[in-house]
Amino acid sequence: MKLRHLAAIGLAGTLGLAACGSSSKDSGSAGTTAAPSPETNAPATSAAAGTTIRLWLNGEDTKQELVDYAIAEFKKLHPEADVQFERQQWTGIVEKLTTALSSSDSPDVVELGNTQAQAFEAAGALADLSAQKAELGGDDLLQSLVEAGTYDGKFFGVPYYAGARIVVYRTDLFEKAGLTVPTTLDEFIAAGVKLKQDNAATPNFSGIYFPGKYWYAALPFIWQEGGDIAVQDGGAWKGTLSSAASVKGLGMVKKIMDEASGAPKDGDESKDYVAFCNGEVGMLMGPGWKLGQILNEKDGCPAMADKVGAFALPGAAAGTTAPAFLGGSNLAISAKSEHQELALDLLKIMAGKGYQTQFAQAGTIPALKSLLGQVSGDEAAKAQAVAALNSRFVPSSENWAGVEASTVLPDMLVSIAQGGDVQAAATQADQAITSQLNG
Repeated sequence: MKLRHLAAIGLAGTLGLAACGSSSKDSGSAGTTAAPSPETNAPATSAAAGTTIRLWLNGEDTKQELVDYAIAEFKKLHPEADVQFERQQWTGIVEKLTTALSSSDSPDVVELGNTQAQAFEAAGALADLSAQKAELGGDDLLQSLVEAGTYDGKFFGVPYYAGARIVVYRTDLFEKAGLTVPTTLDEFIAAGVKLKQDNAATPNFSGIYFPGKYWYAALPFIWQEGGDIAVQDGGAWKGTLSSAASVKGLGMVKKIMDEASGAPKDGDESKDYVAFCNGEVGMLMGPGWKLGQILNEKDGCPAMADKVGAFALPGAAAGTTAPAFLGGSNLAISAKSEHQELALDLLKIMAGKGYQTQFAQAGTIPALKSLLGQVSGDEAAKAQAVAALNSRFVPSSENWAGVEASTVLPDMLVSIAQGGDVQAAATQADQAITSQLNG
C-alpha cells in the first residue's frame, strides 16, 4: 500500500472524530510561556542553531497550556532548537496528512486518530519506534492504543489520550425500580428489561437505549464472550462474527434490542441524548462526553443534573468490566522528518508522566495506565478511567477504514434488531469483512 493511495480512503478522516474529540480552530503557532517543573533531569543536549521541528496536533483536546508545557520542557533539553506548533482540524485530516507526510517539508511529530493510524503505518509514512517503545511507556501504555499504533509487529504510534464508552443512567428511575448499579453484564441486561417494563406507559421507552446501527455498543458483548470481528489466519484475515463466541455475544445484544430497548431498530445513536432528555431512557452506552452532551444548556437538559449518574459497563463477573472500545489518538514521527532525534525527545515529553498527568487532572483519559486513578472530573470521567483499564481495538489492518466506512456492521445489527437470524446475519457480515480486510 503506497502513501499516495491513502487519498482513496479520505472518508476515513471522519472516522476518528467520535474517538478523538472536538472540532478545532485553524492551524496556528505557539509560544513557550509556561515554566513547569522539568520532565527530565537529563542535561541539555546540543542542536544546530535555528533548527525547528514542527508539531501537528488536532482538535481542541490538547489545551494550549499543555502545548506550552511540552515546548518549555523541550527547550530545556535543546535551548537552541525551536518547536513550531500547528493546530489542525479533524475534518479532512487524512487528506492533509497524506499530502504532508509524503512531501519534503513534512511535519516532524503528528497526531493520528486511532482508527486512522494503521493505514499510515502500513504505507510506510511513519518512523519505526519499536526500539524506543520501553522508554515511551512500554507496558504502562493503554493496550488498545498500543494495538492501534502497531503494524506488522512494529511499533509506530505512541498512545496519546483516550476516551472510553460508559453507561449513563437515570438515578431516580433506578431508585424507583429498586435497582442498584449492576455489577455484572447479566445484571445490566436484567436492569434494562425491568426499567422498560416499569416504564411501559412512556412511549418508546428504553431501559437500555440500543438503536439498530450502534455497532460500537455491540463490541463489548462480543469481546466479553471471547469473540471478535476478525482474526488473522495463515497471513490472511478471516471474519469471525459467526463464531460460537461472537454469536453468543450478539445473542446478548439481541436480548437487549428485543426486551430492553425502544430505540429505532434501523436508527443510530446520534440523537440518544434527545431521547434521554425526553424521559425515554433509563440507561444508554456512550462516549465519556455523553454526560456533558446530555446536560449542556444549548440543546440538552441541565435541569436533570441531579438525576443522572455514570458507571463502567460491568463484565461477566462482579468486580470486573467488559472490554471497552477506546477512542483516542496516537502520536508518531514522520518517516520523512529530517530531525528524528529531536522529534523523539519531544515525543518522550508528551508521553511522559509530567505531561500525561495534566491530561488526567483535566478529566481526559491519559495514555498511561498508572495514571488512570488520578483522573479527575465528573462521574463520567471517573467511569471512563475504570473502563479504560480493560480495552480492546478493532482488527489491526490497514484496510480497516474501509470496513468502518461501509455499512456491513450496522447492516448486520439492523437485521438482528428487525428479527433476523443472528447466525445468518453474522455469516453474511463475515463474508464482506473477510473480503474487505484482505483487499
